[in-house]
Amino acid sequence: MSAPMPKSAAPALKPTWLSTPLRRFDTRGAWADSISEHFVPLEVEARGNGAFRNLAANEMLGCLQISELVTAAQRVRRTRVLASRAENAQYKFSVQLSGRTQIEQDGRSALLDPGDWGIYDTSRPYEVCEEPGAHFLVLQVPAHVLSVWEPCIQSQLARRLGSEHGSARVAMDALRALVSQGPALGSELAFEVSSTVMRLFALSLGEHADGGGASSLEEVRQGQLRVILRHVQEHLHDSGMNADTLAQRFRMSRRYLYKLFSARGLTPADYILGARLERCRDLLADPACTRQIGELAYAHGFIDTSVFSHAFRRRFEVSPSEWRARHARPA
Repeated sequence: MSAPMPKSAAPALKPTWLSTPLRRFDTRGAWADSISEHFVPLEVEARGNGAFRNLAANEMLGCLQISELVTAAQRVRRTRVLASRAENAQYKFSVQLSGRTQIEQDGRSALLDPGDWGIYDTSRPYEVCEEPGAHFLVLQVPAHVLSVWEPCIQSQLARRLGSEHGSARVAMDALRALVSQGPALGSELAFEVSSTVMRLFALSLGEHADGGGASSLEEVRQGQLRVILRHVQEHLHDSGMNADTLAQRFRMSRRYLYKLFSARGLTPADYILGARLERCRDLLADPACTRQIGELAYAHGFIDTSVFSHAFRRRFEVSPSEWRARHARPA
């Protein structure tokens, strides 16, 4: 570890964020069982000669599991073996309230002071070392909720990030409002609000990236667009895919979605149509593909063969049947 942790007794604090009472754990076995239940299986190692006393409260709000923790001096490890057993990838956002916590992953290390936050990925090995009396929040969210932000998140794992300014400050205010209002929101609205909170945290990663400013935010947007384009390519069969469904799938506004596509001089509809037509064109040019033209069109999201034929001719200046005949295998 890059910084030694001081020795002192862990105080018993009341929760300052969550309404759920803090439960007390005085043995490593009980604590490890609680971690496995509410987080992921971890190896637990007590450090120092002080009392081993951990306090924890947990609440589920929308897509977000929020835990408030006060810990003894300890080290917890997500080993390679434990990580390999993970069924669902999740991200953890650790927000330091008092004391210090150190997180390590992918050869990087970050020591979090009060007001700092950091991210780690539960699908890969990591290590967390806590001072006695460290008081912090852990926000646990399924990776798919933040899939559009994944390129940026992966580059910022185990880095020390601040929450006093920018999007992270807004995220902290929104998080506190979510916790206080969560029970009254209802499940659907709580999911939307919690997703927004996590997007605010993810957005701030661009502000913390090397170089910062507009260039880093543009890199974030390009990463988001790549994820969306990959999704489109994998779902060309979905006739209902459009700007509205993409915005809903990736938890963003239509306006922001159009802004991402405008960087390539396209609209979402332009790209979806073009991707479908190009896929069909490639298959029609493959002599090994013997499917009927109408069947091929239906399989790639077109609900009307005549609409497909008209769009194909308009883009490639030849009909689908003429294109296929042009590339037919010689007798």
